Amino acid sequence: MTRPLLTLFVLLTSLTLAQSQDANPFGSDQDDSNTESEWTPLHPDGETPYERMLSLAHTDALPRFDRVELYAVSLPKRDPFSEETPKRKPTGKTFPVHPYGIDADIHAHVSITGPDCDKLRMAWQSMTFDRLGGAFCHLPVYGFRLYRGDDLLFETTVCWECQNFYVPRYDSEKKRHAHGWYGFVNDDHAKSLLKLFRSHLPHPKM
Repeated sequence: MTRPLLTLFVLLTSLTLAQSQDANPFGSDQDDSNTESEWTPLHPDGETPYERMLSLAHTDALPRFDRVELYAVSLPKRDPFSEETPKRKPTGKTFPVHPYGIDADIHAHVSITGPDCDKLRMAWQSMTFDRLGGAFCHLPVYGFRLYRGDDLLFETTVCWECQNFYVPRYDSEKKRHAHGWYGFVNDDHAKSLLKLFRSHLPHPKM
């Protein structure tokens, strides 16, 4: 099990104990008695409890984090049905696109902490996710890494043109972890997330 998955697994399985000692990592910082629930888990995809946990932990039930490393990235266009990797000149600074087995070029980077982390988490949770959605392509403009303390919880790249991002998956047939695509609807919620990313880190190629 990779470190981000192990961290999420421990976080989720210890939730009952954590709730009695600390704030709910999946909930709001506000008093729940006076506010509606921040999110409703609508996308528990997967055939096993573990697969459903992985799905929720990266979509509707994204745990609270205290640092975001946000990157403006790009990839050359590629034929999604081709086995050939696009030729490109590496910049020396790259971000992994795990399902493709290649790296995107990093053009700019910013660290985000404090209350802005919860704003980003709520913007992400508000998106309309679709596990089987998205196009057969991926041209990311942003990548991010989410941390809680020193622990990496989640990293991915996001493409608004193809309406997808990648998440960790468990291949039950091969008994190993991998990465796969997850879709979202490019509605007002998705556009708000892009606007929020651009407010923190204007993309030099957009």
